[in-house]
Amino acid sequence: MTEDTDAPERREHLSNDDIVSRILGFTLFCMGLSRAPADQVARGRGWLDEMGQPTPDGKALIEALMSRDSAYGVYKLVY
Repeated sequence: MTEDTDAPERREHLSNDDIVSRILGFTLFCMGLSRAPADQVARGRGWLDEMGQPTPDGKALIEALMSRDSAYGVYKLVY
């Protein structure tokens, strides 16, 4: 029997600061050579609100990226 590491009770609990950090990291990865500020791009994508806090979409993005089953699909969706 294999262990399901993607089960909700097994997932790492992230603070809002951790989620924001991961959103900005993913945004920088997606931006390539763009010179726009990452937080501005993340807000434009709807991942951060005007206060710089993660939106439900931003939280869902990080949740999906943390899941082995959907991470590849997230990268394809964003591009």
